[in-house]
Amino acid sequence: MQGSRYVVRKRLFPCQGILYAESTLCSLWQILCPGYKKDVETFTATDFKYYEKYFKYKGLDFGKSLAYLPKTTVEIINNKSARFTTGDIITLRIILHNKNGDVLNEGGDFLKVWMSEKGKNASSAGYIVDHGNGTYIGVIRALWSGSPHIKISLSFAKEAIGLYVNYIYRNGMLRAVKGIFRNARGETGKGACGIHTLTKHGICDFTSLNYGMRWFCLLPNASRFDCSDWYSITGDMTVPTFTNAQKQFLSTTRYKMIKEIKVDVLGDKTIGHPENSCSLINPSVTWNISSPVGYFYNKTWHNLLCQKKVDTSFNRYLACLRNREIYMVGDSTVRDWLVSIADILNLLGKSYAIKGHHEPIKAVSKNKRDNITVIWVAHEFPFFTYTPNGLIHHFKPASYHLNVIRSKNPIVVLHWYTHISYAPLSIYEEHVMNAKDAIVKFLDRVPGAKIFIKGPHYFEQYSEGVPYDFARYLQDKLIFKIFDNIKHKVVYLNEWDITVSSENKALHPSYDLRKPMIDELLSYIC
Repeated sequence: MQGSRYVVRKRLFPCQGILYAESTLCSLWQILCPGYKKDVETFTATDFKYYEKYFKYKGLDFGKSLAYLPKTTVEIINNKSARFTTGDIITLRIILHNKNGDVLNEGGDFLKVWMSEKGKNASSAGYIVDHGNGTYIGVIRALWSGSPHIKISLSFAKEAIGLYVNYIYRNGMLRAVKGIFRNARGETGKGACGIHTLTKHGICDFTSLNYGMRWFCLLPNASRFDCSDWYSITGDMTVPTFTNAQKQFLSTTRYKMIKEIKVDVLGDKTIGHPENSCSLINPSVTWNISSPVGYFYNKTWHNLLCQKKVDTSFNRYLACLRNREIYMVGDSTVRDWLVSIADILNLLGKSYAIKGHHEPIKAVSKNKRDNITVIWVAHEFPFFTYTPNGLIHHFKPASYHLNVIRSKNPIVVLHWYTHISYAPLSIYEEHVMNAKDAIVKFLDRVPGAKIFIKGPHYFEQYSEGVPYDFARYLQDKLIFKIFDNIKHKVVYLNEWDITVSSENKALHPSYDLRKPMIDELLSYIC
């Protein structure tokens, strides 16, 4: 570890009848044992603040609180005739009822609204306002003329969110992961890892190894292992999460259509487009707009914030990115971006399409004179991997990578979402604040750099009980607040609207959907 001092302390502590050194490499990790360690709880004040109203939904006996969608009422409230003009705002009132027909008296369900017209290959996203009393307001804008359908659906019931909140409160994370230890004799063992110390066993504190963000692993249940023997991680799918009844409830209440309403839109073919070049606008603009930030028309994504001034062609991109490096820190969805960029720019690279690949991946231009490099690396823990190549030195945060970048005009894309969402919101907060501090220092050192935050995307696959619409809502709330004083230096890439409007189902969006995302990224550069 860079700048570490290795100090072995002689003082020993008993842990399960075994004597352990208080710290093998005390500036890197620390063995924590009952009697002297400070407990690290699963939740912080941040979690209690944002999760408070969901704690009461612990089981499946919901009484009259559960929404019964067949009795939901939806109406357009600003034009009963359902006839609009291009550019108009369309407002809908959605009232949720229970099975008895009574109006729900509290909010917390997560709904979404979007509009589409198949004949024009057009679609856009709107947004929902929760009034906290069973009534919701849907807001969407008419962006093209025609006869589109407005769609309203329930993504997650508040009771499903309650199951998630209560589970991570008790257990720390919704997925289980184990540290793999290997000692000098070649023996291996496993110990559960997580974000808290609520256990009676001895724990290795790997917070320093995780660059100041909490991370702990149990030593294997034997005296032959030390914290310094940790070298890899693996997911553990044998640990049960929800009961079968709870799983059934989750699967039957999420992503359910409530209603479709056909409207007529007259006027111009499409709404007018902005004239400002995306590469010239102040990045703060990307943080200050609500849905819609763009829309599809004739299968083409149109950004409503700015215009791309460079054709999305191989030669134009090549000219723009010559002698530049692109660094991407995140999960497998960002790794997919590397694969797509490599295809677009015809780059050379090792087998970067391997599923579950967690080693750093590098792709370079075939012609050395172009000198383009694209690098993907996995973000820090928590990160869940089920392949044998999850060596711990592969998982490092933005703060580490920003510190080692030496080019004068790098492009950096940062992303936290699916893996972090298995843990409490405070983990996301901790990681984003760690990155924000590093970004400030990095931009002072490298003012020619371009920094991008890739926002969450909508999907329905593999949710496993994580209410991603809810997680995304809170994560955006926090990152917008944390980045408020540097938003003029960092571009926020809103990937929610493009995936909601396209009705994306896949955790890993297809190339056809990734391509406009990458075109939008490059429009802020070229």
